[in-house]
Amino acid sequence: MSALRVRRFEPADTDRIRELHETAMRDVGAYVADVPDGDLETVTETYLENGGEFLVGEREGRIVAMGAFRPVDGTDFIAQVLSDLPESTVELMRMRVDPDYQRRGYGRRIATELERRARERGATHIVLDTRPTQTAARGLYETLGYEEAARERIEGFGEPFELVFYRKSLLDGD
Repeated sequence: MSALRVRRFEPADTDRIRELHETAMRDVGAYVADVPDGDLETVTETYLENGGEFLVGEREGRIVAMGAFRPVDGTDFIAQVLSDLPESTVELMRMRVDPDYQRRGYGRRIATELERRARERGATHIVLDTRPTQTAARGLYETLGYEEAARERIEGFGEPFELVFYRKSLLDGD
């Protein structure tokens, strides 16, 4: 068995991260076919060139995990829901683990590496959203010290759904 190798996204990874996103979201019943995922087509521009990060985890040369963060802009939906965010806040996004590779600590490894890199870049807080039904993801975030901050019902993408918003301080001692 080979260990998970975590590295920065490369443009050649685009097809696989789209596939991993869809597979992982379908597995938890959260995939919405008609919602655009433009950021997965423009990872370099959306994340890497804008103060964010996008990591992939490989096993035996295959990407089996991924995750990203980007600085929160005041116009972002999450900033509207969690209105008191410091300017040094980043949003954890696109956390996915291939269903065949879950429960091996890969999500934790990606998340903690993203937190470390966000801290190195001066981020003081990190936020995210997920669905209430994504119990494994919620459990991971809660064991990593994220606290539920809000819930919001979302309309406009076919069936309405609920999002749970989490936040965490990246400052020592908070």
